[in-house]
Amino acid sequence: MDTNPRILERQANLFLSEKQYSQAFQSFDRTANLYSREGNHKQAALCFASAASCWGMQCGEKRFYKAAISYERAAGQAEASGDLEYAFLLYRYAAINYERDGEFHNLSKCTYRSKECYRKFLTYHFFNPGRIHPIIATKQKKGAMGAIKSFFQWFLLTFSFLIWGYGEMPFRAFCSGVIVVFLSSIFYSLAYLLKGDLIFRPNFFEALYFSVVTFTTVGYGDLAPIGFSRLIASFECFCGIFIMPIFVISLAKKYLRI
Repeated sequence: MDTNPRILERQANLFLSEKQYSQAFQSFDRTANLYSREGNHKQAALCFASAASCWGMQCGEKRFYKAAISYERAAGQAEASGDLEYAFLLYRYAAINYERDGEFHNLSKCTYRSKECYRKFLTYHFFNPGRIHPIIATKQKKGAMGAIKSFFQWFLLTFSFLIWGYGEMPFRAFCSGVIVVFLSSIFYSLAYLLKGDLIFRPNFFEALYFSVVTFTTVGYGDLAPIGFSRLIASFECFCGIFIMPIFVISLAKKYLRI
């Protein structure tokens, strides 16, 4: 068996030109593994992607699953080589193929990695361009409008990453809600609340109770904000209206796919 990846790559391209997709897939896959062992991540990414394309051209059981595996491995190599934009595209192709075969756990993982790679790409694009090492040339958005659009995309992706992991991490949305509740409780304990006709400074547990009913928008009416605490309550109520549906949506999206 030949262990020279360059010779194997030529053989794989020959198989591909002859439409022998199964042999081309095996040759590209073996070549990519050899390049990966050499540390040549760029060529490994291109060969894994070629293997995925070959399998996608061939009919058979689990063809999408095997194509998805190759796309995912190609994306990992592209990520290791520093081409995060190419990795973003490859992870997205992997997610599409996983979805076709009903592999929803892997779909979730690749969807997350795809968006995370693009967020990192935009981060480096704005703050550290030297860390971007493209495997293939891509068209970049030029001009002020292109920069503004890219920055807006980066901001939304970063916000989505922090709040709910791009919709793939419901526990992160839950934690975001808990953080808002506890931080608001601290502020309430430093401010004043109204109970009937009595204005008082609540202890932490009273503040925590008021924070929970405010965040969940239950509003029993036994306690009411006054002064500075009104500003905190308004902010917390808005966060509750926003975060709770996000948590439910991400939970359903991740665990209730059929």
